[in-house]
Order: sequence, then structure tokens, then C-alpha cells
Amino acid sequence: MAVGFYRDIEPEDLPAPDAQVLQLIRYIMKEDARVDKITDLITMNPVLTTQLLRFANSAFFQFRHKVKTISEAVVAMGMARLTNLVLCFAVKEALSQKTILGFDANTFWEDSVRRGVAARQLGLLIKGPSEEAFTAGMLQDIGLLVLFSMEPDKADRFPLLRANPPWQRHKMETALFRTTHDAVGAILAEKWNFPSSYTRAIGSHHHILKYNERRNRIHETLESTLAGMMHYSDLCNAFYTCHDKSGALIRLIQNGKQLFGLKKDTVNSLLSMLPDQVKKASTLLRISTGRQLDYSTVMEQAGHRLADDNIGYQELTWQLQKSLKERDEAAAGLRAELDAAREIQKSLQPDIIRFRRVTAFNIPARHLSGDFYDYFKRPDGTICFCLGDVSGKGTAAALLMAKTVSLFRCLCKVMDDISRIVQLMNNELCETAIRGMFVTFVGGWFDPETQKMDIVNLGHIPPLLVREKQILKIEASDPPLGVLSDVIRPARQISIRSGRLYLFTDGFTEGRLKMGDRQGTELGLNGFMRWLVSSGKMPLIDQAQWIKDQSQSRLAPQSDDMTLMIISGEQPGC
Repeated sequence: MAVGFYRDIEPEDLPAPDAQVLQLIRYIMKEDARVDKITDLITMNPVLTTQLLRFANSAFFQFRHKVKTISEAVVAMGMARLTNLVLCFAVKEALSQKTILGFDANTFWEDSVRRGVAARQLGLLIKGPSEEAFTAGMLQDIGLLVLFSMEPDKADRFPLLRANPPWQRHKMETALFRTTHDAVGAILAEKWNFPSSYTRAIGSHHHILKYNERRNRIHETLESTLAGMMHYSDLCNAFYTCHDKSGALIRLIQNGKQLFGLKKDTVNSLLSMLPDQVKKASTLLRISTGRQLDYSTVMEQAGHRLADDNIGYQELTWQLQKSLKERDEAAAGLRAELDAAREIQKSLQPDIIRFRRVTAFNIPARHLSGDFYDYFKRPDGTICFCLGDVSGKGTAAALLMAKTVSLFRCLCKVMDDISRIVQLMNNELCETAIRGMFVTFVGGWFDPETQKMDIVNLGHIPPLLVREKQILKIEASDPPLGVLSDVIRPARQISIRSGRLYLFTDGFTEGRLKMGDRQGTELGLNGFMRWLVSSGKMPLIDQAQWIKDQSQSRLAPQSDDMTLMIISGEQPGC
């Protein structure tokens, strides 16, 4: 179970009862706790005193005589029952202190009461720990309240979670919070000094079926029993709250038989008594509840769902075949469009055979690439070149890539200042870019005769100029294209004589080396430089092909595009 960063929760980060109640919880858990001391600690808290006396005199316990004092309540209810009630009241009081904007706390506590009541009734049916079960059922979802308390901006997702059955809600919590309520609830219970049986049961109630393959094993330990009762009471609550009531009912019947040997009629009897019991318990706990649907109404809803799902097999098969055919036709049309787009994108890349001093390749991670490169000769023999990476992937990135390359090529044909060209490109992309997209970019002009180059780097990985005993990085001087207008500095002038300049995207350095069937460590910049240096004596085109082969054979399936351009300042023939 992934807890993620919640494993590092500090005690002060968690909700906690006041000092008096916390002192009472810790004392009441002691094996040698004295009744007079417990009475004194409870009496110090007027709110808790009132709640306990109201509960003790309710029909929930059906005592013959009126309980007037806390000492009488202790004697009448017994230490175990009193301990469980104190836990319930203390947790509810502590977790209700903070208001979460947009979160329906009354509905949360109503569901908690329904779980507690269901667990208690189940305990009476199977002659299990009914009082402990009431408390455990009440507290089993406290972790969810903590999660929403720590991430209140997600409070609007609570109705969606509540509308799903427990097995689906558990997966949804992982996607939403990167952890689940049972994991966080166990952390809270441990930090609050709950009995260890409660802590372990809270942490395992969603996985109890994995640990109890034999029905009788559910009774081997208290925490195992409590976890099973929590699991079952959660299904009872889902029967009244989730959309798939028929699915919840089927699970109730199946799991009731597997865990506790319950018959179908017993399950129906247990469910039918819940609405009235929830109303009574909620009143005692001062929880505002909505109208309680009676059992027959919910069963009718579940029956309608089963009837609606009972589509004829032939009709269902026909609908499935029709949907699959439509999907295949749509996929074929989309694939044809993507193939055409890929061909257009390839046509934007230059013909490497025409240039002796420049070569490049692109390996797209998807059908369309967000990486780009281009190079071409001006009438005076100067070679214009560029390489870059568009933020994002897919069609949107490919369109922005095409626009960037087209702007560069067109402006280079009518202007002689590379800095001014890039300035105009940047201003255009700042005006028209959407969704916060931007382009990291390296570009410039290269004179093959003098080996001199004007180059700009806008937020891109530094190109590497590799000579026999030197590696020079061309660091970025400005932010990427499309971020800030009118910020481009003048181009940098360098000589690449007797060396090779490598321009590349981060698909190489962030690629992971294959380790059998697993992905290993990142290749990283150092690993990629070793590839460049070890192949640096090869002819230009052979080196590019070697690096391409290495990438495709030694790196795990890529999640990012990989693009490389090599510009040589070596003597002809190298």
C-alpha cells in the first residue's frame, strides 16, 4: 500500500483531541486503570460527560435504571464499552474542529454511524465483539477526513467517491491522493495511541479477503475479526449510498457467506434494521442526517438496476460488434491522417545526402514528433541550422514544431542577422502560442570555409563542441521561444575548427538503459558524452547511424522524442 509523502506526517500536522481528552484516552487504555480516576478525567470534560450520559440512558443500551453520574455509567457500561465510546466521541470532536470548505461533514459522519451500527449488529449476529465493532466501524474511514483536511481543494470529489462501491473507491483514492484512507487512518490511530487491534484493523479492512482464505480464520485474532466486520459494514453502507446497489448487494451476500457464514435472509434482515438504528444513533451523537431511505425502497432501486442490466445476450453481442466496427473504422481513419501528417513532417526535414558537414536524425516517441531540426544552404554558401524541442507531445506539439521550422527557414532567406531572426520568431510565438506551450531552440549560421559560427541557445540543453582534448558547452543565454517577448541577446560567435558540434534533445540523456526485462538507470549526460567521444573518429554519417543504433538497441522503449544534429568543423575527409 503506497502511503507516499503521508508516511512523513508529523504529529503536529495531524488533527488531535484536546489535552484532557488525550490524557483520558491514554489512561483508559492502561490495564491497571482505576474506575475513580477514569470518572475524574471524564468529569473534567462537560461535553464528554453530557454525551456519555445521554448515550448511556438511550434505547441503544436499554438499561433498566436511569444512569445519573459518570461513576454509575462506568459501572453500568463496563470498561470495554466505555473505552469504545470515549474513542468515538474524542475522534469525532477532534476531527470536526476544522471546517473543510465544500466538504459535507454531516454526510461523512452519517456514513460513519451507518458503518458503526452495521458492525455492531453484525457482532450481535455472530456473537463477536459488538461494542468494539461499533467503534471500529465508526472510525474506519477517519483517514479520508484527514486526507480532505490536508488537501481541501479536492473536497468536491467526496460525492463522487461516496457514490462508488468500496472496491472502486479505494482505487479512486489512490489516483486522487496517491494513498488511501486505510493507510492514513492507521497512521492516525497509531499516533493517537489507539489499541493495536484497532490500528491494524483500520489499516487492513480493505484487504481482509486476501488474508482469510478459510472462513474460520476470520475469528483467529481480534484485529482480524474487527477488520472483517469493518469490511462488511463498509459494504452495508455502500448498499445505501452508492449507485451500484445491486453490485453492493451481491458482494454482501457473497462476502457474508465467505467471512461469517451468513445466509441471504440474515443479510437482508441486517440491512433492513439499519435506517432506524442510524437515525437513533445519529440523534445521540448530534449528527444531522438527511432522510433515511427504507430498506424496501433501496431494494426496489437495486432491482431496477438488475432489470436494466439484463439485456439479451444477442442484443448485447450485436451492440458490441457494432461498437468494435465503428472503433476500427475511426482508428483506421485517424491512422491514415496521422500517417499523412508524419509524411508532411518528414518532408520538412532536409536531405542529409546533400551536405558533407552536417547530418541529423529524429526518432519520434509517438506517431508525430515535437522535436525538430532543419539545415539548408544560403546562396553565399553559409549553412543555416536549427534544432529544438516543443513542450508537450502529440499533434499540438507537431503543429507548433512545423510553425517554428517554417518561420526560421523563411526569415533566414530574407534577413542576415540571426539574432533579429530569432527575435521575430520569439515575438510571433509569444503572440500566438496557446496552453502555455513554448519551444527550446538552438540555431545559427555556419561558414564552412572559415569554420566560424553564429549561434543562439534559447532554453535548450547546451550543445557540445567536442575536440580531441576539449569539450565545450554552449549554455543557454535566454528563455525558450514563446515565453517572454523582446529578450533575445546577440548571437554568440565561436569557431568549430577541428571539432564536431553536437546538438541534441533530452530524449537521449533521460533515456533508461535496458536491464533484462526492466528499465535501468538513466543514460544521463555523461553516458551520452561517452557515446559521442567513443564514436568521434567515425565518418559523420556513420557516427550518426551508430548513435541511432545504440539508442534503439540499448535504451528502453522511449517516452520522449530523440533528435541529434552533428556539424563538423574537421578537414574534408574526416
